[in-house]
Amino acid sequence: MSFVIYDLETSGLEAQWNVPLQAALIHAGPDLEPLGELSLRCRLPAHIVPSPGALLTTGIRPEQLEQAPLSSTEMLNIIAKALGSWAPATVIGYNTIRFDEEVLRHAFFTHLLPPYATQLNGHRRADLLTMVRAVAMLEPGASTVPLGATGKPSFKLGDICRANGIALSEDDAHDALADTKATLALFRHLREAAPAIVATMLGLADKAVANRMLAGGELLLLGGASRLTPVVGVTPNPTVATSWAAVDLTVDPADYLDLPAEEIVALFSQRGVRPIRTIKTNAQPILVRYEQGCHALQPEQQDLALYNERAARVREHAGFRSNLATALANRFADRELSPYPEATLYGGGFLSNEDARACALWHASPWEDRAAISVGFGDERLKAFANRLTLLEAPQTLPPAAWQKGQAWLRDRLTTEGDVPWLTLPKALSEVAILRQTLPGDDAGRHGHLDAIERWLSEQNRFFQLAA
Repeated sequence: MSFVIYDLETSGLEAQWNVPLQAALIHAGPDLEPLGELSLRCRLPAHIVPSPGALLTTGIRPEQLEQAPLSSTEMLNIIAKALGSWAPATVIGYNTIRFDEEVLRHAFFTHLLPPYATQLNGHRRADLLTMVRAVAMLEPGASTVPLGATGKPSFKLGDICRANGIALSEDDAHDALADTKATLALFRHLREAAPAIVATMLGLADKAVANRMLAGGELLLLGGASRLTPVVGVTPNPTVATSWAAVDLTVDPADYLDLPAEEIVALFSQRGVRPIRTIKTNAQPILVRYEQGCHALQPEQQDLALYNERAARVREHAGFRSNLATALANRFADRELSPYPEATLYGGGFLSNEDARACALWHASPWEDRAAISVGFGDERLKAFANRLTLLEAPQTLPPAAWQKGQAWLRDRLTTEGDVPWLTLPKALSEVAILRQTLPGDDAGRHGHLDAIERWLSEQNRFFQLAA
């Protein structure tokens, strides 16, 4: 199987309200030899205010937000087509499952593209940060994890690369193509330094492997950020097949076995040691058999007889398994669906096959024909996104009344003083003031960059205030 290594630089950190501004993808063969490469930049969509902190980190200047060669829709279409043409592959990046993947999913969703493109057509998802952590726990001598400024291990991509002889300067970091090339080089290093662990982790990119391990009732070790925990799988979520519950075997089951479902729910988020762990089997968990990783446990943790006894008590308690399954299913039952369609990817239901085909037709059609296609969407969220994209990218195709309504929406979206979950121009200007206080006084380059960001935000704010 081939690999797709990628990285995104984004307008901000919250996936629902931000988009990629820069993307780089490298298609590599089974031996990690490059087969193809993409490096893309797009313009900022007019309804999104970029995070000043994100611009400062990535080095993206305000003029680049307006002068990039592609629109957001055009860039995302290129990414989606590349993922389709390079399938099947293992799609991998550094901290991508927790961040880049979420931004890409939500951006695809709001741009009428398949949200789960990295899991279609035989694709599997992996994360090199997870693999670095697995190697650090299971074979610590195989690679170097440096200490950061606080004296704690640093897993930042640049720090890890430099500690292992891979060039990635601070000036190059946060450029999507530089980060992608460094990720590929680090992947090669790990495969050479710890081949068995990397092979295990690549196997776990297939959700079926983790599902089978958890369903087998055997003693396992679950890796977190820095340590391994002995666990045994108990039950999948009845409503989400890729979400499993396991129990921490360092905790005496007597503390929770006879609890009713409503009290078990509280155990998922209690402070201190949590007796119940939820595992996303489609997110490449660090999950190994006890005998494969017990050497990495502290001596006082290596109590195989105790763990087997506790695992047996859990397996034999049918009432607990039933109550835990109910608790999993009801865990977020009282969570209200957001009134904003961008934030409903997970709570608003999957798109139908009919709507997916209609979205593909929408993208393949001239702008003049797209309004008629979007009317036929069965999902109201897609209609809202189609109207928004037409306003942002083809306003000339809108009737005058629809254009005026869209402009009023855009002004309110950007300048409202209301309590909204996205970043507005007034909020961004306040963030600039806070950032300025945190920058060293002698860092002229970053102060100049922040000045340029503030001028651009102020100009945008004045423009929309005057238009109102």
